[in-house]
Amino acid sequence: MTTDPVLTAIDAAVEALRARPHAHWLLAFSGGKDSTAALKIILAAYRKSGLASLNLTVIYCDTGVENPVLDIYVKSTFLALEAEFAHRGDGFATKILRAPVQDRFFVRIVGRGYPPPTNSFRWCTPSLRIRPVSRFIEAQDPQNTVVVLGLRRSESEQRDRSLAKSGEGLWQKQREGNRDYDLFLPILDLKVSEVWDAIFWLSAPTSIRARPLQELYRDASGECPVIKAPSAPPCASGRFGCWTCTVVRRDKSASKLIDAGYVELRPYFEFRNWLSEIRNDPDMRWPQRRSGSLGMGPFTIEARKAILRRIDELEDATRSEILDAAERGAIASLWRLDEYKRLSFR
Repeated sequence: MTTDPVLTAIDAAVEALRARPHAHWLLAFSGGKDSTAALKIILAAYRKSGLASLNLTVIYCDTGVENPVLDIYVKSTFLALEAEFAHRGDGFATKILRAPVQDRFFVRIVGRGYPPPTNSFRWCTPSLRIRPVSRFIEAQDPQNTVVVLGLRRSESEQRDRSLAKSGEGLWQKQREGNRDYDLFLPILDLKVSEVWDAIFWLSAPTSIRARPLQELYRDASGECPVIKAPSAPPCASGRFGCWTCTVVRRDKSASKLIDAGYVELRPYFEFRNWLSEIRNDPDMRWPQRRSGSLGMGPFTIEARKAILRRIDELEDATRSEILDAAERGAIASLWRLDEYKRLSFR
């Protein structure tokens, strides 16, 4: 019996695939090292399993505000992965998911006046990451779906405590509303060095470029998963995630990437800092909540217009599209609705 952790993980995945050969396997791919290792281990396990076929879909949840450097890497990888799957003829698929227009980050902030997320009001993760995946699973067959996550036990002390408390292993349950589905965690017991071993040693998929990914991690570490297992803690300051994230005081991964030469991130980083600064400015917020209770409410219309102007400037500076036409249309409609309410909030 092998004692190599990567081979042990592959053997465990072989058993899992053989136990659920007719399930729809969804692999949540964020582009980081952990989800990459999970993908490679599942493909290696499939080749070893002897199964004639596997219903596998690799999903990426595009929040629209992902770290631009990682987002470019993931989307180029996804194009290559799609072509590789088609060439292999295994029937594997890829799918990029997005939240509905009304739930997207800047539609909520600029259109509805939501303050940027905080630890006590973390509205972004359910809207941008969890619900799009849940809707996709709901449209399939939740009872016959297995979601593969690149969650590791040794990633942090907080995560270790959560996993110890849950008492669960490679198989866990995820509940959404009144439905639940199975989670499989193939790299749960791998250490960081073993994750990189899996990425570099395992050949498939060949469209995964290990060296560029390693370079990204040279000065910034961690990844925000597409969805989280019940025992997983929130994303921390050192993780790849949304460039707009104001939950943390300082985006360490972005600042380290800028220091490492990714100067194209600087305008995004400066915008994020400005957004965090104005979040609790009473002059930028209505003095009443939408519920009618007193307290800092949504951003004022004037504040939202100021944020939109800064977004326009950011698009010019980065030569990128941050708001598409549908999002701009939704924002304009929401402003018209709130214009009728302005007098009641003065």
